[in-house]
Amino acid sequence: MSFNTDFKNEILTTELNTNREKFAFVSAVLRVCGSIHIDSHGTNIEVDNEHYILISKFVNEIKHIYDISVEIDVQRQTNISDKSFKVKLPSNYTERIADDTGFITYIGGHAVGFSSGAYSEFDCKEEIKAYLLGIVASSISITVPTSSASNDLDNVYSGGYHLEMLFYSEHLAYDIMNYLAEFDIFTKKIARGEHFGLYIKDSNFISDFMAFFGASQSVLEINNILVLRSVRNDSNRVRNCELANIDKSIIASIKQVQAIQIINDEIGIDNLPDKLKELALLRLEFTDYTLDELRETLGGDISKSGINHRFRKIMEIAKNISNQGGQ
Repeated sequence: MSFNTDFKNEILTTELNTNREKFAFVSAVLRVCGSIHIDSHGTNIEVDNEHYILISKFVNEIKHIYDISVEIDVQRQTNISDKSFKVKLPSNYTERIADDTGFITYIGGHAVGFSSGAYSEFDCKEEIKAYLLGIVASSISITVPTSSASNDLDNVYSGGYHLEMLFYSEHLAYDIMNYLAEFDIFTKKIARGEHFGLYIKDSNFISDFMAFFGASQSVLEINNILVLRSVRNDSNRVRNCELANIDKSIIASIKQVQAIQIINDEIGIDNLPDKLKELALLRLEFTDYTLDELRETLGGDISKSGINHRFRKIMEIAKNISNQGGQ
């Protein structure tokens, strides 16, 4: 399963303790997944979503509130592996449910359209949270970086962090934005064709969002991704520094060898002072050695800075020879 599906499944285990919370949840699902169907037999409400656990919870709450029998139909798509789940509420309960949840506006006993905003009769924060639970479970899409391998530091995580909810109503999008802000969860608004979306891109804010809905396992998973990515990035930075140091060491070695060759061609290495001669011969023999490796080969009695000093002397001699040759 995807991270998004796991998150939805986790938050849908939330217990709704009162009828008012159940009404709030049902109202939210209706606003995102519900539709009105009017025919000669009357007005029906249908709820359609590809997430079975969401539809199942919706049905359970409806049954608990109204003591009615509701069945879930499986709707096969063109691709046999794709399916959605539909619930058709009894027509003789339509007006009552619509009135309780504020889903449909009625005038003179006739349904005239959807409510453009949120269910507004909240008495406490628990009811608002139940409403937001239904909205989020019905509309959310969360993507996080995905790994190319199993859990180890060699994993390469690709992609970014993105949380988004899409609605048909701009008023509903604004309402949800404001409700979330009451809990210090701040989203940004975007228009996508006929839809209106709210989104978060910051990984820490997404983690806070999930924690608000009690999704502890999802929070642990996203934090684990953050840690592994951070460790890998730190490892890459260290490796890049090491490679840069290796490059510098190679360039320095090439310049040292060139200087020694100039000295050998013009005056001969044997005419160098003994300590410089010893180091020059060693460099010609081990062109890929680092200064530490050269120091160890010399017995370790000289420091790294001492070797650097001797090479500077060799470079100065070679430079003087070159300058004299150019006069």
